[in-house]
Amino acid sequence: MSRSLVLFAIAFGSTAQASADPLLEMMRAASEEGPLYAYETRFAWEDIDVTARIDPSAEIGQRIDVLSPSEADWSEKFREDLEKMDAGTEGDIWCNEFAEMVPTDASLLDQGASTSTYAFTPIPEPDADKTEQKMMKQLEGVVTLDKTDGAILSFQMTLPKPYKPAMVAKINTFIMDVDCERAPDGRTFIESFNMDVSGSAMMQSFDQSVSRQITKLLGPVS
Repeated sequence: MSRSLVLFAIAFGSTAQASADPLLEMMRAASEEGPLYAYETRFAWEDIDVTARIDPSAEIGQRIDVLSPSEADWSEKFREDLEKMDAGTEGDIWCNEFAEMVPTDASLLDQGASTSTYAFTPIPEPDADKTEQKMMKQLEGVVTLDKTDGAILSFQMTLPKPYKPAMVAKINTFIMDVDCERAPDGRTFIESFNMDVSGSAMMQSFDQSVSRQITKLLGPVS
């Protein structure tokens, strides 16, 4: 092979490796602009099934309207936690927030008529500390995109094997599973969020689960 052909092959290979998957580019380019939405939600709090109506445009202290359980059955701890949740409710229910965790070299895992699924090692969030950054390197991510516009339809992260972030700590399982649905404006929102974490720290075992679901998108409030 002539020297010119060798150089051409190297240059072509470099270009091919550098070229980004167009669907992943569409995912990253998806607009985050749009109105705030009110919605009804269901979540578990210390084994209590809670349903509530959320209006992120309301004043702090009035954003969460608990439908059940009745206020007469609230514990003081639930009331305190509710105040914190209310203050932190800003309407960030959109699945495109996960796009920044998907690297450009994500591998195509499966492809259907209308969707493509990719596997990847998640990118830590910009404000992640060193422990979180190390943890992210242990996880396996999977994201499913709509072929028409790159919208995120589902997002998962799992820990394939136990991991010790420190001498006195061990994480046995980590599973985060998100399913997304379309809003009227075309964006996808987090319809369901489930996370399970188990392990041990300082000689104490722990097993935590978080489960939240948007049961009804009520409409724009801003």
